[in-house]
Amino acid sequence: MNDLIMKMALPIIMGVVEELLNKENIQKYGDALFDFIEEAVKNSKTTIDDITVLPLVNALRSSLDIPDND
Repeated sequence: MNDLIMKMALPIIMGVVEELLNKENIQKYGDALFDFIEEAVKNSKTTIDDITVLPLVNALRSSLDIPDND
């Protein structure tokens, strides 16, 4: 019974995931995530984060084609 339910549900779940993971949503939510990380790093008292994390975020933005929409 569980196998039948999974066989029926899997195509529906995959369709929903494909709709959610379109380029527009990836850019929108990726930008929000990177903005959150950047803000947390900027508000941190340690300066090592600024040197290591921010360039990494910029590189990830570039490689994943997620522009900074601030």
